[in-house]
Amino acid sequence: MLGKSHRLMAAAGAVFLGASPLCVAAAALGATLPDRIEVVGLPHRGISHWPWPWAVAVWSIQTQQTPWSTLVAWWLAGALFHIGADLFTIGGIPLILPNWRIRFGLLRTGGVGEYVVVALTVIAALMQVFHLQIVRAGGS
Repeated sequence: MLGKSHRLMAAAGAVFLGASPLCVAAAALGATLPDRIEVVGLPHRGISHWPWPWAVAVWSIQTQQTPWSTLVAWWLAGALFHIGADLFTIGGIPLILPNWRIRFGLLRTGGVGEYVVVALTVIAALMQVFHLQIVRAGGS
């Protein structure tokens, strides 16, 4: 997925999990971390996209239960949203082992499918924010 798609998906994911607006922003900002740390020479979608170190970091920081640790945990959780979104791309992610990719390859980076999935996810998050419900035909 593209960087802007990762940021939107992370923000929407944080909304779905009930994060505060500040934490939603932190998740969106952290959504590009897996790609940004690759500048040190790591291969793309290698160990930087292995979810388990990120999950341990989020958990260990969140357990401190301070306002700053909560914000940092959401920032790092943005990386998990990034990795989760990449699982559904053709390239996949190293889900189980750091050097073995798994993919539910439905989406091409920058393709129409990516834009449709992101748009629908953002719309659903906005509906949650504004407490909107889909009205069913012939019913309540």
